[in-house]
Amino acid sequence: MNQEFAIQQKIWPVYFGDTGNIDAFGRLRTSSPEHAFDSQFTYDLLPLIYEPLTNGAGVAIAHDTTNRLAQLSFAASPNGSYAILQSFEHVRYQPGRSHTIFLTFNFISSPANCAKFVGYSDGLNGIELRINGGVAQFAVLSGTTPGNQTAAQNAWNIDRMDGTGPSGVTLDWTKCQILVIDLQALYTGRVRCGFDIDGRIWPAHEFCHCNDLAFPYIQSANLPIRAGMACTDTTTTTMRFICASVASEGGQTDVGGFAFTAAGAGTAGNGARTHILSVRPITTFAALANRMKFVLESVEALVTGNSPVYLELCLGQAISGATGFTAVNATYSGFEFNTAGTISGSPAIVIASGYLSATATTRQAISRLVSNRYPITLDAAGAVRALGTMSLIATGLGGNSAMNCAFNWREIR
Repeated sequence: MNQEFAIQQKIWPVYFGDTGNIDAFGRLRTSSPEHAFDSQFTYDLLPLIYEPLTNGAGVAIAHDTTNRLAQLSFAASPNGSYAILQSFEHVRYQPGRSHTIFLTFNFISSPANCAKFVGYSDGLNGIELRINGGVAQFAVLSGTTPGNQTAAQNAWNIDRMDGTGPSGVTLDWTKCQILVIDLQALYTGRVRCGFDIDGRIWPAHEFCHCNDLAFPYIQSANLPIRAGMACTDTTTTTMRFICASVASEGGQTDVGGFAFTAAGAGTAGNGARTHILSVRPITTFAALANRMKFVLESVEALVTGNSPVYLELCLGQAISGATGFTAVNATYSGFEFNTAGTISGSPAIVIASGYLSATATTRQAISRLVSNRYPITLDAAGAVRALGTMSLIATGLGGNSAMNCAFNWREIR
């Protein structure tokens, strides 16, 4: 290490006041960041939270029940193979708040012609730690005019984590690591990457963009968690993805959004489950991939018939027949709804249910708040998926019964 670099490492935290105790906007970190996303593989691979993306022979993503983690593996997998876990949710970034991501993983090994990566990314935009053939790098992926930026470990500008920097740490890629990313997106802000070692955050490299680039460094900071590997030659290897957390420091309190509603009316068949209303994201909004967050505020229902009704709020209900979806608001909303069609089979998940009574002289209405973690989203490719559709199903008890219902939600962009 040259003398200039050695001096820089010693004075950096003191002169610039830039340590792991300071957030992306230079504010002193406190112990109360606001939760935005988290995951841990305690019971399974979290199929409701993560989408497994695989290609190639000998590729597998398995749940390690002993160590409670996701293990991604190649067994003599050919060129072009990949194994990726990517969250369905694109976590909302709030401008002016430090967006902080923690990821735990173990690359285990770094064979040639195989890129392993973890990060906050959709593969086109985002921030990743990568390793390939023993060479580690941080990367800012971008679909904007400036394009991608990379920094190999020997060029990290705060601490190379090779035993010579201020941390004194030498990273061992065969061991578990805690990657830390924080960003002041604002689309021209700073991105810092580093590691949490023994409870202390050590920044390793920063990408600075303000007063430097002529265009935003990234298209969107609303991104998924992503971990995986891809090979360009026949490869046998494994990696472990353990845990993830995204927090907004000073943000996320009562996040606003754009309020929309959709209503449906129908007749609940006597003893027969009947489709009343469904809602799902449209694939594109303003000609761009739709990655809005859907936050259900309430479900409203009113029986106007003479028989009680059993209601089920479902995800993944198959709808056949007249299944055309209509835009909630073609100009301003990112969702579409359906009041036609018939249902087939059972729903994948019933997230809430209840009863509404009715007589010839009395009608009953409900307004139900439903809190859930299920992401109402498209898949990684931007296509409609079954579990990204929410439906209300009604069953008449003792006779057919007419009813009305409505969903109220917020769209957070």
